[in-house]
Amino acid sequence: MSLQTRENITESEAKKLKEIALSCLKLGTIGFGGIAGMVATIENEMVIRRKWIDHQHFMDVLSASYIVPGPNAVEVVMHCGKERGGRPGLVVAGVCYILPAMLICLLLGYLYQKYSALPDVQDFIFGIRPATTALVIGTVFRLTGKTLRNNKVLIVLCLLVFAGSLYGMNEVLLIIAAGAVNYFIHDTKDKLPLIAGIFFSPVLLQINTRFSEGKLFLIFLKIGAVLYGSGYVLFAYMEESLVRHNHWLNHQQLTDAIAVGQITPGPILSSATFAGYLISGTTGGVVATVGIFLPSFFISFFLHKLLSSARKNQKLRIFLDGLSAASISIIAVVGFHLFASSVQQWQGAVVLAICLALMLFVKRLSTVVIILTGSIGGFLLLRI
Repeated sequence: MSLQTRENITESEAKKLKEIALSCLKLGTIGFGGIAGMVATIENEMVIRRKWIDHQHFMDVLSASYIVPGPNAVEVVMHCGKERGGRPGLVVAGVCYILPAMLICLLLGYLYQKYSALPDVQDFIFGIRPATTALVIGTVFRLTGKTLRNNKVLIVLCLLVFAGSLYGMNEVLLIIAAGAVNYFIHDTKDKLPLIAGIFFSPVLLQINTRFSEGKLFLIFLKIGAVLYGSGYVLFAYMEESLVRHNHWLNHQQLTDAIAVGQITPGPILSSATFAGYLISGTTGGVVATVGIFLPSFFISFFLHKLLSSARKNQKLRIFLDGLSAASISIIAVVGFHLFASSVQQWQGAVVLAICLALMLFVKRLSTVVIILTGSIGGFLLLRI
C-alpha cells in the first residue's frame, strides 16, 4: 500500500469520526423524553437522514439493548457509531452522546449549590413534552408498518406486550418472552440458543461511610453494570447507596438529582453527574459519570459482536423479530402515558397536534425543528 493510499484511508477515517462526533453531540443535546423520545431522535438521525444502518438493523439493536443492563439509548448510539467508524467510532459516539448532558448537569449542580434551588425553566420546557410525545407517536406509526408487515403472530405479540406493560409487568421479561414465543411458534423442535443478557457484579465493600472518589466510582460502576428499567429504578439504587448507606446526600438532594436527569437532554443516568457534583464538586460529577456509563462501553462491544452473527442466523432472526414487535409496544406504552400528561392543558394539546402534523406529513424534518417548535410554541401559548 502506497503512502498516498494510507493517507487517504486515514483522512477518510478521520472524516467519519468527525461526522460521528457532530451527529452524536447533536443527539445528546436534543435527546429529551426518556428512552422513547431518544429512540425517536436516534432513529430519525441514524436511519432516515444519514442511513448509517437500515431499519431492521436498528430494530435489532434496539431490541437487544432492552435485554442487557445499561442505558438503551447510549448502547444504540454506540452500536451505530461502531457500524460507521469501527471501534473508534463506538467510543467517539458514546463519549459525544453523553458529554452534553454531563456538562449541563455540572452547570445545574453549580447553580443548585450556589442558590439552593433549581433554575425556573418550566415555561421553557413546557412544550418539550408534547413535542416529544409527537416524536414518539410518529415513531410508533413508522416502526409498526415496517416491522409487523401484516404478520398475525407479531401483531398478537405486540398487543399482548402492550397490555402487559400497561398493566405494569416487567418490560425486560415481556420482551424476552415475546422473542421466545415467536421462536417456538416457528420452530418447536429446537431449543433456543440465546444469551438473554449480561450481568456484571462488581463487589462494592461497604466498610464505612468515609468518602473517597474511588468508592464513589465503584458505587456508580455497580449501578451502571446492573441497572435495568426506568429512572425510578435508578432512584432506588442511588437512594440505597448514597442516602441510606453512606449519608452523602439527603432525600431532597437525591430527588432533585433525579429531576435534573429528567429535564435535561440525554439519558436520565446523567442524574449521576448532578449527584456526584453535590457530593464532591466537578471531580465527583465526572467520576460518577464515568463510573455509571463505563459498563455500557463494554456491553456495546459484546452487543455488536452478538448481533453481527445473530442477524445472519435464521433462527435467531425469528427471535429478534419477536423482540422488535415487543419493543414497539414498550415505546407505545410510553407514548400513551406521555399523551395523557401532554393534553392536560389546552396549550399542550395544541403543541402536540402541530408537532405531530409536522412529524407525519413533512419528510426528513430534523428533530431539532420539532423540539424547538414545541418549546417556543409552548412558551408563547402559556402567555395567551
